[in-house]
Amino acid sequence: MKRVARPGGRNHPSPQQTAAQHPRSDARVQGPIADEPRDDELRQLLDATTDGLALIRAGRVVWANAALAGLAGAPDAKDLVGARLEDLFTDAGHGLLASDTDGAIRCRLVRPGQEPRAVVVEPIRSDPVAPGSSRPGARPSHALRVRDVTDLHTLESEVLRSGRQLHDANREVIALRERLRIETTEREEILTVVSHELRTPITVITGFNRLLLAGSVGPLTDKQTHFLEESQKSCQRLNNFVANLLEAARQGACVGPLEVTEASVRPTIDAVLELLAPLLREGHVTAVIAIDANTPRARFDPPRIEQVLTNLIGNALRYAPHDSTIEVGACRATAAGRDFVEISITDAGPGVPARERTRIFEPYVQVEAQRAGGLGLGLAICKRIVEAHGGVIHVEAVAVGGSRFVFRLPAATPVLARGA
Repeated sequence: MKRVARPGGRNHPSPQQTAAQHPRSDARVQGPIADEPRDDELRQLLDATTDGLALIRAGRVVWANAALAGLAGAPDAKDLVGARLEDLFTDAGHGLLASDTDGAIRCRLVRPGQEPRAVVVEPIRSDPVAPGSSRPGARPSHALRVRDVTDLHTLESEVLRSGRQLHDANREVIALRERLRIETTEREEILTVVSHELRTPITVITGFNRLLLAGSVGPLTDKQTHFLEESQKSCQRLNNFVANLLEAARQGACVGPLEVTEASVRPTIDAVLELLAPLLREGHVTAVIAIDANTPRARFDPPRIEQVLTNLIGNALRYAPHDSTIEVGACRATAAGRDFVEISITDAGPGVPARERTRIFEPYVQVEAQRAGGLGLGLAICKRIVEAHGGVIHVEAVAVGGSRFVFRLPAATPVLARGA
């Protein structure tokens, strides 16, 4: 008997062979598994979903699950039955929901007496039938899935708001940077002009001092010679200061290299008071030196600390009343396990208001009620010189009135005793 080939070039098994190989495929499922799900089982399953579900017919809700009732703020899902779509959902800027809407749409879910929720509504186009409504002749219906995106919407709003704030902050930073650049340029120009204008009179004074000291215009007494020598030293000190100021402006710093030595601070204090002696006599002010016997040697650059003391004592002299006293003191101090030499200048002037005691060490800042000319650079330069030495400077009030300016310099390394 000749075998007939089936279309496709393959021999397909007969129904009998299939049944023999797969006995279950030909058997009917028996028992409770074959029963259709009951309505209450379907409702329980649909109510367990986290997304809101609704069945819509003729633009009204005919069924909703518990999740949608919770989103809408309704006590029970039955309370939503009969609600119109336009009463349940409002436009959120993406258009209104309609029965023929294709694809998901973002809108607001109305909640009576409460803030609306941001939701995404997505039509389900499988034309399902509400549980228990599978009667013949039922009107066409469609289902909606409603997802709550309020938290996402809030997060997006926060991100947008933060983005706007960041943009505004960047604009402010750019504006401040430009203003700082302009101010820095203007201050550098002022510094350059002032330094240049100072050098001319310094050169003239120095030249006349040299002529006088050389005896070109006649003999000098010892006192005259002493005064001219002190004037010459002051001119040289001021000339060095101007040179350092210009160098600092070019380098963007305020203090150049230091030539640190270990020495007592007494000779430096004496030199500054001798320099300012004529001004002290003119102002009828007495200078008193109070150095504690246990004051150690300090590590400092003498010309730079002379500059600091000249500024501080000069300020005290400027505001000190007649017949008052300026005290220059020094003692040992300890901070963070390190030894320092603490130098103080105390005057009987009007004092510095508490709110100004930090600001006066900033460049171009002066106490409003005590402006006495100048650019307001003296204390700023003092601060930077002291900090370049590794010290600190501040001002404090005096109980009986006046101010006490205090700065610290690192103490010298103790010399070990022989044989130690």
